[in-house]
Amino acid sequence: MTVLPGFIKQIDQPVYKYKYSVCTLVTRKEQYAEMLNSFINGGFTEDICEYLIIDNSEINKMDAYQGLNALLQQATGEFVILCHQDIELMGADSRRLLEDQIIAITKLDPTWGVLGNAGGADRLYKRMAIKIAYPDGFIDVQGNVPQKVGSLDENFMLVKNSANLAFSGDIGGYHLYGFNLCTVARLLGYSAYVIDFLLVHKSTGNADVSYYEILKQVKTKYTSFMKGRYVNTTIARFYLSGSAFWNMMFNTRVFRRVIKTAEEIKFKLSKP
Repeated sequence: MTVLPGFIKQIDQPVYKYKYSVCTLVTRKEQYAEMLNSFINGGFTEDICEYLIIDNSEINKMDAYQGLNALLQQATGEFVILCHQDIELMGADSRRLLEDQIIAITKLDPTWGVLGNAGGADRLYKRMAIKIAYPDGFIDVQGNVPQKVGSLDENFMLVKNSANLAFSGDIGGYHLYGFNLCTVARLLGYSAYVIDFLLVHKSTGNADVSYYEILKQVKTKYTSFMKGRYVNTTIARFYLSGSAFWNMMFNTRVFRRVIKTAEEIKFKLSKP
């Protein structure tokens, strides 16, 4: 019988220190304090919840992509809430209402990775699912919830910690990271949903110049990533694209031989 050295550590399913980690980028401490009080009054107390921040109130230490990655890496809660500092929960039963939604979504789709309160349905032009309240009393309700989506608004996102999600390292700034997170989740086999969890958001968003600069980065990144290509592994070679027709054509033996010959000619011509 082989006995392993004593310094070897066996790993089992993760055990989380908290039920929730509430993670926020802070630029206005007074606004964050109001948010914090609403969470504690809503049942997210210190015994089951940790509060983690990136303090950008004096200098900009990290943008959303960098900061939220750092927060996700250090969060020890089973569920990680990534939220804006300008939201407030709406009552003492907020935690119970959120947990009811988590239970319901888990029954509907155990592979969920991210939940939010507003987002856009995947592949359906301008099909929104939104349920957010604003300080003036207006409640924006669009579409049906729960709704599977391809992007989430960043004001409130709840991440399943065991999904090991992260934000892209080649995009920066403060916009479209909800879309980025949902796309990463989908690539890893998880889904995103808008749920029925009403809270107050004190802002309607800001599509400034930086938004369109980041939108250009996002379009460039995913256009390149999703383009059709041949993939080489140490064993198999195959073609991947979003088109069933081109997948069928380029994975035939004849097309593979043509491509191989063309690449060999290109390589020979590139040599001095």
